[in-house]
Amino acid sequence: MQLKPKPNGARRRLIAASCALLSASAARSQEVANADANSGPGDWLFDSALAYYHERGRIQAIEPVVNIRKDYGGGDALGFTLTYDSLSGSSPNGALPSTKPQTFASPSGKSLSATPQTYTTASGQTSVVSAPIYTVSPGQLPVDPKYHDQRLAIGGNWDLPVSPLTLASLGSTLSYEHDFLSVSMSASIAHDFNDKNTTLSFGINNELDLLHPIGGTPVAASDYALFEKTSNKSKDGVGLLLGLTQVMNRTWLAEFNVAMDRFTGYLNDPYKIISVIDGGGNTTGYLYEKRPDTRTRKSAYLENRVAWDRVSAALSMRYMTDNWQVHSDTLQLRVRWWNPEKDRYLEPTVRWYRQTAADFYTPWLSSLANHSLTDASADSRLGAFHALTYGLKYAAKLSYDSGPELSFRLEYYQQTLDNRIPGPGLLQGLDLYPGLKAIFLQVGFSY
Repeated sequence: MQLKPKPNGARRRLIAASCALLSASAARSQEVANADANSGPGDWLFDSALAYYHERGRIQAIEPVVNIRKDYGGGDALGFTLTYDSLSGSSPNGALPSTKPQTFASPSGKSLSATPQTYTTASGQTSVVSAPIYTVSPGQLPVDPKYHDQRLAIGGNWDLPVSPLTLASLGSTLSYEHDFLSVSMSASIAHDFNDKNTTLSFGINNELDLLHPIGGTPVAASDYALFEKTSNKSKDGVGLLLGLTQVMNRTWLAEFNVAMDRFTGYLNDPYKIISVIDGGGNTTGYLYEKRPDTRTRKSAYLENRVAWDRVSAALSMRYMTDNWQVHSDTLQLRVRWWNPEKDRYLEPTVRWYRQTAADFYTPWLSSLANHSLTDASADSRLGAFHALTYGLKYAAKLSYDSGPELSFRLEYYQQTLDNRIPGPGLLQGLDLYPGLKAIFLQVGFSY
């Protein structure tokens, strides 16, 4: 269970996350074996967590998650997951800092004027509402100070044995926000052979997203000041995963998988804009971003897990590439130390991540360019950056048997943007590429 720093980014990774769950091979086999050892068929297994995420000066979020699983024995099991996200704070809108104050409208706004707007209801009554605008001080990163969002997700998964060596799995997830609805379905199959030392798995996932942005869907690459809006949009995607898990010896387990997913449809962030500047660094206007309507991603993942008497470790590596020319590398190491009684453990974690920029990423647009001919986005999540995450988890059994477990996890995340292009004229000396620092706290309980 992991809280994502931005909801839009989390949405685009839904298929990847679902396919990761489909690689049930070793991880799922271990979990089922542990469940069978600690409880009999027909028992309910309960796992929950409460997470808090905070970006310095930006978003904060609270996420409770509840997992319930019923084991029927022989690999047959039914599980349900309930997740609720509540996000608030300040969200960057994509524009550059400036030496002058900048005024923007909230997503529901229809103009950049501070003049109150008059509305007439169906019953003939009139009401006056203040224009939902906000002003950013000179030199500050433009952010919407009243950003808020909530999400409720419900998921289910059914593991059913096809044969003593083959396990199938079916799953579905429904995720709802006030401007977003996502429905996904998944299926996978895993087969053991080589005396159950080797597991081959294959999974497929399909996702359909319906988007109805607040205030309407902006016309891509249109003038921000005109507030041209259109109807609701949608996108859909399909993901595939092929995995192989191998028991190397009594203490070493290796897992390798390759995955691919493809999204088509509306892939823009409807709340992101791009600054248009002249040669002197003056902001002359803004455009709504415009992204390609297709994204295909391919990835390869390798993890090695080793275990001794009181120490275990997991080292994983992942490489991803897509047709937007984004390439990323991820390296993560987890080490777990048990106490002599094996009822408590410490687990430090370090994660390194690096990605290149999308071929249409640009911090700003020149006022001399023809803005109607190409894709463009100033979203820093599509820029080149590297990031480090440091974490520590502590868990303890609440009884001497294999009963309830209470855990605490703390992580610190720091992101640094790469390939910084110096700003022209008045933009020199301004922090055009602020990094990101965040903390993540989680309390978990399982029984």
